Amino acid sequence: MEKRFRDYLKHYEKLDYDVLSDEEIADEKSNLELKTGFLHREMMRLLVIAMGLFVCACIFLSTALSGNGVIVYVLAGIMALLACYVTLQYRGIGTVIKQLEVYIDKLTML
Repeated sequence: MEKRFRDYLKHYEKLDYDVLSDEEIADEKSNLELKTGFLHREMMRLLVIAMGLFVCACIFLSTALSGNGVIVYVLAGIMALLACYVTLQYRGIGTVIKQLEVYIDKLTML
């Protein structure tokens, strides 16, 4: 998915905004809005997953602190690491959305 959006961003970097007709501007803008909508839904999905993993990590940690053994500490650590990984993916998609919104603003100004 990242490669596809990198290619998509390269397309907008190379795009000559001076020679676009009104039809092409409207098409490019609707495509951008469609892509940002898709990315917003993906971010919401990742946010739900990250919050679930953080809650699981907290539950495992509270269970481990009550004295139930080493395995629960390990499970809490694994859940916390997975939550951090999902959070990093969330931040990566956030940067892509910011770049796409810059191009939407450029198309809106035309």
